[in-house]
Amino acid sequence: MTSLFLYRRCGLHAAAIACLLAAAPAASQEQTEEDKQKLEAFLKFQANLPSFLPTVNLINAEALPITFPFRMVGEQIVVDVDFGDGVARPFMLDTGAPTFVTEEIGDEHGGETVIEMVTIAGGGVIEWSPMVKFPSVTIAGALEITDVTGGVNWATEGPFYCITRNGLIGSQAMRNAVWQIHYGNEEITVAATVDQLDHISDAIALPFTVKEDGLSPTPWVELGLGDGKLVFIVDTGGGVPLTINSEALAKVGLELPEDAPVAAGISSGAGGDFDTALAGFTAPMMFGDAELLTTAVVGDGLAPTTDGNMGASFLKNFIVTLDWSSQTMYLEPLFEGDRVPLPGAASVGVGFHGDDLAVTSIAKSGPADEAGLTLGEVVIAINGTDVTDISADAFCELKKTPFETVTTASDQSYDAGMIEGFFDTQE
Repeated sequence: MTSLFLYRRCGLHAAAIACLLAAAPAASQEQTEEDKQKLEAFLKFQANLPSFLPTVNLINAEALPITFPFRMVGEQIVVDVDFGDGVARPFMLDTGAPTFVTEEIGDEHGGETVIEMVTIAGGGVIEWSPMVKFPSVTIAGALEITDVTGGVNWATEGPFYCITRNGLIGSQAMRNAVWQIHYGNEEITVAATVDQLDHISDAIALPFTVKEDGLSPTPWVELGLGDGKLVFIVDTGGGVPLTINSEALAKVGLELPEDAPVAAGISSGAGGDFDTALAGFTAPMMFGDAELLTTAVVGDGLAPTTDGNMGASFLKNFIVTLDWSSQTMYLEPLFEGDRVPLPGAASVGVGFHGDDLAVTSIAKSGPADEAGLTLGEVVIAINGTDVTDISADAFCELKKTPFETVTTASDQSYDAGMIEGFFDTQE
C-alpha cells in the first residue's frame, strides 16, 4: 500500500511533509493551491501537538494491568477490535505506523475529523484523507481505548490482504501505556508501569527515541555493529527479520561478503515492477550491553527512514516490552545462548502478479533456482492444487499450509520448500 509506505518513509511530522509533497507533483495549479492550504492547516495542527496528544488515545491506568491473547497470521500480530457495535474485526498491531481504518469503518464509527493527512496514491497523485477520532475501541474484549485517532484510508486489497481487511492499530494508540508482547505465549499485557510486569529485570534494556513532532511515536533504537551504530525502526507490523539498508553497512565500516546468500525477487510500485535482491549477513551486534550473534537481511530501501528495520521475524524471538514514558524497550530472549534464531527462506515465493499467481522470489542456488525456475513465471498449481483461477480469499487459505511444490505454465514442477539457515553466513 503506497500511502503506508510513504508514512514509514517520510514520517508524520512537520519536516517530512515537504518530502511527501515532493514525492509527486500535483496534477494542476488548482490542486497545488489546495495542497498548500491543507499543508498550512496541518503545520498549524502540528505546532499544537504537545497539548493535543495527551487528550487522545486514552487508557485508564486504574484498570491496568490487562492481559489478552493475540494470534499470529504469518509473521504479524492480529487482535480483534470492537468499535462499540459488538463486532470483532481483525486488526494488525503495528508499532511501525499510525492507526489506519477502512473508509467503511470510518464512516460508520468515526466522529469528528481532526485533520486532513497527505498520502501519495498510485501514479504519484497527491491525495488527502481524514484523520478522525473514534469515541472508543475495545481490543480483544478486554482493553478499552477512548478518543482513538486513526487515518481513514486503509485499502482492503494489497500486501496485507491475508492479514487484515480492516486496518491496523498503530503506535499512537499504544503510547499512553506500557505494552508487553509475549510472543511465546501469544499474549499481550498492557500496564501502567513496568513495575506491574514480569520479564523486565533480566531483559536487555534499550533506550529508544521517537519523532517528537509526529503523530506516530514509532520507537527507533540504536544497535552497535562494526565500528559504529545503526538506527533501526521497531516494527511489529513488518513481516521481516532484522534488515539493514545496503548503504548503511559502509557507515560502520562493513561490506557484504562476495558469497553472501541472496534471494532475488520482484516488487511492484507506482512506476511498475522492479527487481530486488536480499542478502544474508551474520555478525555480532551490540544490543545495549549485550552482544548477540544476529543474521540480518541486507537490501536496498528496506527501511527508508532509518538504517534498518527490527521486524516481526526478529522480535518474535523475545518477550518485547515498550515503555513510552521512559522511552525504553526491553527484550527478554525466548532462546538459549547468544545466537538469535532466524527462520529459513522459501525456495520459491508466490504472489499475485496482475490477475495471475506468479513466482515473486527465488532463493539463489536453491533447488528451484538450480532447476531453472525464473522470476515472473506464471504458477498454475501449488502443492498439486490448481490455482489458475484462484481467488484472493482462497489463496490466503492456501498460504496457511507451507508450500512444498509449485508448477508453472510450462507444466514443470519445482521444489518450493523452506531452506533452513539459508541466510546464515556463519556456522
